[in-house]
Order: sequence, then C-alpha cells, then structure tokens
Amino acid sequence: MERTFLVLAVLLILAASLYASTPAPTEGAFFFAGGDVRVDLTHVDAGKQLSRRELVRRAVQRSKARAAALSVARLGGSNKGARQQDQNQQQPGLPVRPSGDLEYLVDLAVGTPPQPVSALLDTGSDLIWTQCAPCASCLPQPDPIFSPGASSSYEPMRCAGELCNDILHHSCQRPDTCTYRYSYGDGTTTRGVYATERFTFSSSSSGGETTKLSAPLGFGCGTMNKGSLNNGSGIVGFGRAPLSLVSQLAIRRFSYCLTPYASGRKSTLLFGSLRGGVYDAATATVQTTRLLRSRQNPTFYYVPFTGVTVGARRLRIPISAFALRPDGSGGAIVDSGTALTLFPAPVLAEVVRAFRSQLRLPFAANGSSGPDDGVCFAAAASRVPRPAVVPRMVFHLQGADLDLPRRNYVLDDQRKGNLCLLLADSGDSGTTIGNFVQQDMRVLYDLEADTLSFAPAQC
Repeated sequence: MERTFLVLAVLLILAASLYASTPAPTEGAFFFAGGDVRVDLTHVDAGKQLSRRELVRRAVQRSKARAAALSVARLGGSNKGARQQDQNQQQPGLPVRPSGDLEYLVDLAVGTPPQPVSALLDTGSDLIWTQCAPCASCLPQPDPIFSPGASSSYEPMRCAGELCNDILHHSCQRPDTCTYRYSYGDGTTTRGVYATERFTFSSSSSGGETTKLSAPLGFGCGTMNKGSLNNGSGIVGFGRAPLSLVSQLAIRRFSYCLTPYASGRKSTLLFGSLRGGVYDAATATVQTTRLLRSRQNPTFYYVPFTGVTVGARRLRIPISAFALRPDGSGGAIVDSGTALTLFPAPVLAEVVRAFRSQLRLPFAANGSSGPDDGVCFAAAASRVPRPAVVPRMVFHLQGADLDLPRRNYVLDDQRKGNLCLLLADSGDSGTTIGNFVQQDMRVLYDLEADTLSFAPAQC
C-alpha cells in the first residue's frame, strides 16, 4: 500500500512539473481552434492629415531602412552575411530580424485586468513583446507602459519552459526565471523577462458586434529597450518560428486586407481556422501559389517568384535570380512590414530599363533612384497635363500571376513633376514583395496547406 501511495505521489509530482514547464499557449491553441478573430489594423501614420505623397515618402524612408535590416537578417547564415553583420555592428552570434520600424498596428490588451497595448504587426519576426514597468530604458509609446505588478495572471516563465529554450539568447540570471535578449536589424533591441500572460483581442463581426477573445501567451516583458517602435508599444511576431503568435496558438490560417494609406479605411487582420468566407469581397479570381521554407531563415514566408512582366513583355530575367539558396540567401519573401517591393540590383536594373524604354521619359534630376520617392522619372518633360500612361506590371509566381493596379506601384508627384516606381534595391540577392503591391488585396496564408492565396478586394 505504501509503495502504491509512493508511486502515485511521484506521478503527481511529475505531472505538476510537466505542467509548469509546458508553455501556456496549449490552452490558447485549443481555444482558437473553435473561433476566428477579426481585428482592425491601423497604419502608423493614420490620422496625421498627410497627403498621399507625404504618406508614401515616409513609408519609403522606413522601407529603405528595413531593406538594409532584411539584408542583414537574410544573409546571417553566410560568410557575406557575417561580414555585413560586422559592418552593422551586430554582436557576434546574435541573430537579427528586420527593423522594428514597421507599418501596421493592432490594438489588444494584456493582463488581468486587461491593460491596452498597441503592437506593431510583423510577419518577418517571431517574438511577442511589449515594454514593461518598472522600465530601466524605454522608448516613447502611446499607451501607458504595461505593469506586470498590476496583473494577477502575469507569471515569469521558468528556465525549463519550452519557449524559453526557443529563445537563442536567454539566461537565468534570476532564480529559475527566463530572461531574454532579442535584436532587430535596424539596431532595435529588447531585453527583459520572458513570461506568460493573458492576451485579449476584440474581435468584430461583419454586423458590427464585438466579442472579447483571450488566450495565454509567452511574451517578452521588456525593461531595457532601444531603437524604434514607430508609435507602438511592442511587436507581435507573425513569423513561422515557435515564439510567434501564429505558432503559439497553432493558427492554421491568417489573412489580411490592407487599405491604401490615404483611403481612411481600416485594414483588417483575420486569424484562426478561417474555414470559409475569406474571399466574399473578392473582385476577381483567387490565385494560389506555394509557401516555401528556409532552414537558415525559418521565420520568413518565401514564395516561388518566377519573373516580371512590364507592359506586354515578360522580361528576360532568369528564374535563378529569385531562387532560394541552401545558405539562406536569395529567395522571395512576402512581408507586411516593408512598403516598397525590393529586388536584387540586377533585377531592379532590368525592370527600370523596361519602364524607361516604354515610358520614354528621362530620369528625374536627382538620378534614377531618389532618396525619398523610389525610382523616379521626369514626367513633366512629356508635357502631358494628366498622369502619364504607365505600362502594366505583373509579378509571376509559380501557378499565379499578380497583375498590379497602377496605384500599387506608381506615385505621381505633381509638385515635383515626377513619376516614381515604388521599387528599390534589396541590397542583396533576395526579393521582398512589399505592402504597396498588396493593398486592396485579400492575402491568405494557409499554414496547413503551405500555400499563399490572393485576390483583389475592396478592403
């Protein structure tokens, strides 16, 4: 009898130990399996009463900074990437993610009782984190800094926790408490305690009804932060690695519909099972391509990009120019946090050459690539009183063609008399499909089928 009680006691201790070290998202994954979440996305420059030109100019500046950060992150596994990291003064062995200077904010609440947090959405990183009090070094933010001491559901994660071990740079400086360090390519860093906490989302229905949905998540409670949060309070990683919201909640599908910056309409983010109804507002055929994976860069959403058409002519760019290589270089990613579409220098040169020959316009006075507006031509030289007719542009993916509306890749700067292509040099051999070309388009990431689908829509 005593032996039986001893065995039962050992089993109970083991069960308690396993429960304590198991990440909280298990409950969240079960909860979200039965319900979808629909939240609004707010552009970081919304409400600033800026013209479309100024909104685009600001996004281009952020995008070029993110391009440099993406290049560092994408090349991190190669010798060239290591040299680039040295040039950017990154610490040896510390992996970097794209910039924290992102484009879209999602409002949520953290803790019990809930405290408001405006977090930047990032499909190019994984960590979920927000700034926490007491803060030794914090960045300006619109919301009160999250106070873990005021929440009854806040709990530091033990070092044995599975998610703690998924953070490459973690330690246990405090007794059995997981601490972390996470770095972005633009120099933004966050350090603090990795913990579990209840996250609450206000999900709205098509009829305007609002439902509160919540789940426990592992997150970084940052007390030493530097860099840029671009009017946010933290970052919600939507990448493919274990620390992201997508992975923690075992989300099978997520989708967004991004509105043009100057439209005044809210963008939307959907996630959950998304069994149907995603494309009810589609205005054309839904197209689908594959999602690819990179062992070197498991966070990113790669797609098989195969070419570009300008006007009626498909450009003679070899498919190898877009190939994802075993060392993690090359490839084409879809990214919500980059405004411009970024091409390797030889590809960009070919695309610009095709536009120049068909537009028959000279480059703008500041050269083919302006510091603020992308690749620009002197449209005023044509003496046409209305916006110039611009050749169509199509991005070819395996099994799908993304035929772009003019507004998604052209900026008419009437003040300067310029016509600008919203394209830029990626700085390496990789391609990034930015959010300008995704505007007024429903984009669906199906992580169960490993596919990406898209269709034009009135977002």
